[in-house]
This record gives sequence, structure tokens and C-alpha cells, in this order.
Amino acid sequence: MKSELAQLRSTSTLLNRLIDSADLVNTVRSLPAQTFSALVRHIGIEDAGEIIAVATTDQLVAAFDEDLFVNDTPGEAEKFDAAQFSVWLEVLLEAGDAVAARRIAELSDDFVAHALSTQVLVLDHDELQLRLTDSKSAARKINKSLENSLSEELDGYLLISKRHEGWDAVLSLLLALDRDHHSFLSSILERCAEAASDSVEDLDELSTLISSEDALAEDAEAEREERRSQLGFVEARAARNFLELARRPITEQGTVRDPVSRAYFRELKAAPSSVPELSNESLQELLAAITGGQVADAPALPAGHTTAEKMKEPDVLIDALQALKIGAEKEFGSRLQELAYLSNVLIAGAGSAHARFQPADAAEAAMATVLLGAELMARTGSRDLREVLSHHTADLLFRTASSRLMAEAKAEFPEGFLRSSLQVKMALRSLGFSLDSASKLTAG
Repeated sequence: MKSELAQLRSTSTLLNRLIDSADLVNTVRSLPAQTFSALVRHIGIEDAGEIIAVATTDQLVAAFDEDLFVNDTPGEAEKFDAAQFSVWLEVLLEAGDAVAARRIAELSDDFVAHALSTQVLVLDHDELQLRLTDSKSAARKINKSLENSLSEELDGYLLISKRHEGWDAVLSLLLALDRDHHSFLSSILERCAEAASDSVEDLDELSTLISSEDALAEDAEAEREERRSQLGFVEARAARNFLELARRPITEQGTVRDPVSRAYFRELKAAPSSVPELSNESLQELLAAITGGQVADAPALPAGHTTAEKMKEPDVLIDALQALKIGAEKEFGSRLQELAYLSNVLIAGAGSAHARFQPADAAEAAMATVLLGAELMARTGSRDLREVLSHHTADLLFRTASSRLMAEAKAEFPEGFLRSSLQVKMALRSLGFSLDSASKLTAG
């Protein structure tokens, strides 16, 4: 499927080929969840209604995780995108309100309660009426505010729209849930109303109530972070913390794994059952090998550029990893997992809002920086890269390089890491060394 996607020239061609598939349902559902998520991004949500309608729940959750949680700057906490959720609802409703309601009812209560709370303010209607009887002036103000808002009474609750855009889609979904999944909707509305009830103390501020969403947001965000951490993704704030820590000098006590990486690998439960094969034929294959498919949607290399041309220096690292595989398979598997971790750190925590790392570029930057760290480690004794990689984790090698760059070459490498394989020799020379061979350093 991946090679086929790489050959397609346009989104319309891809979409048409999928829709024309003899067995669309099985074709779509056979995709790994992360590949499905990448496919939806490639096609565009508005045009992906046919494949979204037949997706599995796990695929839908993966797509939501990827598309609905955003931040303005790498390293900041990701927040739920209410406007984008409205788009998803409209696409789901293209298959009919019964289908949309069924798909939403398959999701976790935490997610649905938080998602709906970004669209509507849910109030217990009887409780509100009791409070309004205590103040006629407040009652007039609230009733006037409601006249100018989009609202609906449903099962004893007053639903007040927080966003005019998408209200029709939200209301259609709620009515379908009430019809087909009544107990599920009742549970969701009760949670939303309880969150709002705790904060409704000043009727004059009712129309601008926002604090009630915090608890629901925390539940949904924590659930997503746990789910994605098990897939190898790095939370944005953890990525930023690692990069900040990596730039600091490594003390004698700091020669072991840092707290951020230690926590990440402790929580990462399932390791690959078999060690992947490395290939030098293309960067795409290399990325798939070191990430286990985490960045499967990375762009292919431009025509005319081979891996050897783009990844000349990291090829030295690949050779060392291949040598490590013989007789040290456990360490080999760990280094690949660590390189995937570092790639995802750079995607989540480096760059800027307008120039974020793409998966292929992040993988190259991680590998180049780790190679620099390994070369610096090699100078402490007559060791080759294989021996260094056998005894030191890739994240520690990354920190070794980053701390030296910030201490001695900050002007040339202000980010504290290398972006390109072509910068390895440049960095070594800036640090006072020349590279005589793949792993032998002499003072420059």
C-alpha cells in the first residue's frame, strides 16, 4: 500500500482508486491505524468521507488523535480543536445521522464529553430555572441572552451553542444519539452538566462560562497522551524538556539516561517482536526501519536523489548499527527504538509554528546528531562506533553532542543539534577535531 501511495500523483487519483476498489471495506480496514490517519491527512478530511465511513473504531481514534489536538508552537501543550471537530462531524454525517451517531457512541466517554463540551454548554434545565427565580434581573438578562443564542432543550437539559459554525451538525448528532443511543447520550450530558453546575455561581457570567471545560479537557487529553505514548509518540512538553536538558553540560551524575527519556521508555510498553532490517536503498525504507512505521507518511526522496547522497554521514552510523546487530541484537533493537524516539522528539518539540520538522528531516537530524555524539565518545578511547553504540544509548549520544555544541559551537549550531548529515564534519571541526575515518578522531 505504501509503495502504491508513493507512486500516485494526485489526491483525486488516490481517492478514486480507493473508492473503485473491489473490496473497499476490507481494503481500508486492513490498514494499520496510523497509516489510515496518514491517508486521511493526505486525501483531506472533506474528501475522505467514503473511507471514514467504513473505518474501524481504532482507525478513527488514531485519526482524531492526530488531527484534533494542535498547538501553535512546538513544545507547547496540544489543545483540542473545536472547529476541526465540527468538520469531522459534518463528514461523518454524510453517511447519515444513524451512522454518525453509531461511530461517536463507539468512542470513549472522556473523549465524547470533552468534544461536545467544546461545542455546547450543557445545563440542567430545572436547576437553572430554580436559580433564575432567585433574581428577576438576572433572569431577564439570561433569557435575553438565550434569545440571541442557538439553544435546544433535550431530556431535561438546556444545550447552548458555543459556536454558531457547526451547530446544525452538532444538533443532528445529538438528536440521533438520543434516538439510537439514549443511555450513552444521557451519561455524556450528565457529565457535561455536572461540570457546568460546579462553576455556575454568578448568573451574570453564565453566557461566558469557560472554566467548566477544564476537567473534561484534562480527562480527554490524558487519555490521548497515554494512548499515543504506547505507540511511540512524544508529548510536546516532554520533547521540549528533553531538548532543553540536552543543551546543558552533562555532569558525572548525568552520564546515565535523563529523567525525560527514562520516563518515556518506562511507559512504552510493547517493543517490536522482531528486529527490523535496515536498508540503504531509500530514506523511506530507513525511516520505516528505525521507527517501526511511526512516520510511515514521510515523503519519498525527490527524483534523482539517493539515500547515499542525502545521508552520506549517517551511512557510517547505519554500518555501525548493522555490525552491532551481529552478536548484540538486543542493543541493536534498543538503538533503533531510541532513534525513533529522538525523531519524534524533534517533530514534537523543535522548529517553529511555520517551519516544523517533517518526519524525514527529523530522522536525518536525529541520526546526524547521534553520529556526532558517537564520534565524540569514540575519542575517549580506542573504540569504534560499534563499541560506542553497544555501551551508550542513542539519547545519551544525542545529549553528548548537544551539550558540546552549546558549550563550544553555539554560534554555528544555536539549536543544539544538527539538521543535516552534511553538518557532522563541520561540527567536528568546530569542536577542534578532524575525521580521518569512519570512527577515528584526531585533534584538529
